[in-house]
Amino acid sequence: MSENNQNVLPEKPPQTGNEIDLKELFRMIGSAFNRLFLFIRNILLFLLDLLIRALIIVRVHIVKFVIVGFLSIVIGWFIDSRKEAVYGSSMYVQTNYGSTRQLYSNVKYYQGLVEEGDSTKLASLFNITKDQAGGLRGFVIEPDVTDNGMLKAYNEFMKTADTTFVLREIDFDKFKRNVSPLDFSVHQVSVYSADKDVIPTLQNPIITENIENFHIKRQKEINLESLEKQAEALAKQLVNIDSLGKAYKEILLQEPVKETAGKASNTYIQLAANNERKTKEIELLAVNEKLANRILEINRQKELEKETINVLSDFSPGARIRSFYDKYLYRIPMVTISLLLMFILLRELNKYLNTYADNKRSNA
Repeated sequence: MSENNQNVLPEKPPQTGNEIDLKELFRMIGSAFNRLFLFIRNILLFLLDLLIRALIIVRVHIVKFVIVGFLSIVIGWFIDSRKEAVYGSSMYVQTNYGSTRQLYSNVKYYQGLVEEGDSTKLASLFNITKDQAGGLRGFVIEPDVTDNGMLKAYNEFMKTADTTFVLREIDFDKFKRNVSPLDFSVHQVSVYSADKDVIPTLQNPIITENIENFHIKRQKEINLESLEKQAEALAKQLVNIDSLGKAYKEILLQEPVKETAGKASNTYIQLAANNERKTKEIELLAVNEKLANRILEINRQKELEKETINVLSDFSPGARIRSFYDKYLYRIPMVTISLLLMFILLRELNKYLNTYADNKRSNA
């Protein structure tokens, strides 16, 4: 009896539900990773197969690709050599008195005349020959603003916003999408022409002709008159302060010099009086310097705002405009080789479909 009991193996403790759930979870995770790796492997094999098939097609039809590519390059070079050279240059301007809208309107008008081919009107506007006007190819204007400039404009806008709705609803990206070019003061004006030497001669007419309407002229006159009156008033104040300083010095010179004879109280009073005189002199000098600096600032502002449009950077003699996408030397080979490759692929697909159809009929 005891021997039978010794031969009987102890029963394994039953597995809990948590252990079974963890094993099933790990099994499912392992199966998911296996399927993912298998999917990636199949994609890589498919791409490799496509690459090999493409290389086989190129090897079989390499002569066709070389001939078509060579002829396309020759044709593209020939067209580029016959193509008219176009030169371009830009100037940067700063607009005053709300003249930005008028400047944009004028530039768009010039562009419209170029598109219409009205060389007579262009020659009259810019005081150039009709042949030079016929060589003009385009006018473009756009605000000269960087991301930092746009961010500064957004900060200024948010400072002036006085409603919670604006602060909450308008973020920087929305402001950037909706901001108008007319909200900026510095702009880039570009001109394109077949004659590079004519571009600098267009600068003065662009910034002066038909810019100052009645509103702009009146606003300019009022602003300059206001600055002039401010400068005159400050100059009078400066003269008065100089006169006051001179009178104060004369009074000090006329005061009798009193001997203190070593008395402590008199010495203290004299030192306090001297300190007070020095303080008043320093205050007069500070006010004098402040007024002088303000006059200089007004004169500087008058010079900057004397012109309706200030030129920050002049037109230079035009440089030839070259772009990779504008050259037929590159564009024609890309198009012809792509068309040839598409034609070969379609022909190979047709062969495959015919073979597939024949196999289906034979198996049937």
